[in-house]
Amino acid sequence: MPRSLTVTALALALVTVAGCAGSGKTTWVAPLESRSPMYTAVSPSAAASLETLSAVRVCCDTLSALHYQPLNTGDSEFFKLDANSQAFTFATGKSLLQAFVIPDELERATLTIEAIAGATVFVPTVLILDRDFRVSRAIDSSNFKYTPAGFMEPQRLRGKVYLDRRQGGELAAEKYLIVFTTDKDLRGSTRMMSEARLYARAHGLVDPGLPDPIAQHAATGVFRMGVGDLEVSAASTTQYVRQQQGASRYVPPTSAVAPAPRPSRPVVQSSPRAAKAGAPPMLKETQTMYDRMIQQSVALGDMDRAWRLVQEAERAGSTTARTTFVGAVENK
Repeated sequence: MPRSLTVTALALALVTVAGCAGSGKTTWVAPLESRSPMYTAVSPSAAASLETLSAVRVCCDTLSALHYQPLNTGDSEFFKLDANSQAFTFATGKSLLQAFVIPDELERATLTIEAIAGATVFVPTVLILDRDFRVSRAIDSSNFKYTPAGFMEPQRLRGKVYLDRRQGGELAAEKYLIVFTTDKDLRGSTRMMSEARLYARAHGLVDPGLPDPIAQHAATGVFRMGVGDLEVSAASTTQYVRQQQGASRYVPPTSAVAPAPRPSRPVVQSSPRAAKAGAPPMLKETQTMYDRMIQQSVALGDMDRAWRLVQEAERAGSTTARTTFVGAVENK
């Protein structure tokens, strides 16, 4: 970056902080590099964003009735959540959202989602649904971490979603993705790093000791999403299982009802509930055998084999294989 621009950015940050010193508040000023329409579309007020959310009518009663747009597997793309967005009443509260359909050919991928932060920030939670619009996994907001501004990049909350449909079972049936937020997150805020402190760090200068700006969490906002290759080391079977547990808490029971099954889409029954409905109860001795093999595989670090055993046991009627797997991983 030319020196004149960096000096100007520092001066703007210092003037902003100085101008607010008497009020005890810090007004956020976007980096010069990121003053595009998308970055400046971030709401200036959390209260204004709530008014927008209140004015938008809920679009539908079921997840299957949402409009899903094709997921762009090319360049990263920006999305605005505003008065023109869909709204849905989740179990965690009403939220604006963006919904995507995952192309069949995209079997393994890392989706990087970055919520742009300014005076406010939209804090994402992500739901992944199967082909019958049933919740498969939830990636909650704790997975989105604050990332300071960098060269040509704004302040943002950054997180990753991993897809690996080659693993089979429930993961193979994942087809839809929804980005939304929760009432709990709307009550929070994120401490950012001031432009003056960023400049001092980048140039090895003494920390100016000025207050950092606070981004209030908002019902509207902007996020960027890009699709890349699957980061195998990060996308562990353990992570997938944890994301599946409790994922249904985000959706009211009435909107979790799957549509009538279509003959061309066989349902893969690999969860404990599916095992109960689709197979006779497993003999206690057989269930104990599977649980022992799962524990041994985890102890040896062979997570792929352990997960295959879980799926096989559930198809055969086991109701303990998954909890055995999770317990073995946590105790390892």
